[in-house]
Amino acid sequence: MIVVSTLLLAALSGQAPPIRTGADVVRAMAAKYPSWYRKLTFVQRAIFADGRPEEEWWEAVLIPGHLRIDIAPIDSGRAIIYRGDSNFVYQQGKRAGAVKGRNILAIMAFDVYAQPAERTLALVGEEGYDLGQLRQDRLNGFDVYVIGAPGKELWIEKDRLLLHRVVQSGPVGATSEITFSKFQPLAGGWIGTEVLFVRGGKEYFREIYRDWKVNDAVTEELFQAGAWKRPGWIPR
Repeated sequence: MIVVSTLLLAALSGQAPPIRTGADVVRAMAAKYPSWYRKLTFVQRAIFADGRPEEEWWEAVLIPGHLRIDIAPIDSGRAIIYRGDSNFVYQQGKRAGAVKGRNILAIMAFDVYAQPAERTLALVGEEGYDLGQLRQDRLNGFDVYVIGAPGKELWIEKDRLLLHRVVQSGPVGATSEITFSKFQPLAGGWIGTEVLFVRGGKEYFREIYRDWKVNDAVTEELFQAGAWKRPGWIPR
């Protein structure tokens, strides 16, 4: 009741609700971009720091809750499909496995802008982030909100309310950090076009995006976990 009353008073006064907790930040994110895009495609350079050959990944996003990665050459049938709380892996056009697990990057970089705030809060809480904790910091020249306890944090830019970093402590103490940068405006929202993955202070993976666009060819059919089909949006 207190939260609802605070939101109503803020709306009547024309002011944004005060931000005191991580939950307040998530609610502000959900309200920030009412026309955020829903269908996205882009091509990614997947760069491995251990010397493995670089790969090209073709990605489709249906917001909220859907992500598909097809790994070039496309007709090899290597793909990963994320649907809500399940991940499906394909090898040579056949489903090779399925595991439970949510994608916190997709939830906080995309889904938060296209679903009710309370839904996002529930998902983030289930992933173990303490939404009651909030502090402020700076990252790469930006003022940020930091949601969560040390070792389990979401770093959100204060101005544009965009996810910049996810921090997670591993089971053996090694901390991993995933950082978005080089944001570009896109169809009522934004996209971070470079993503850096660091573990124990060392880079182990990097994503660099190109050819990002809103794409109406992205449909629910792309994310069915049945037999593998070549995505029609990818040129031959």
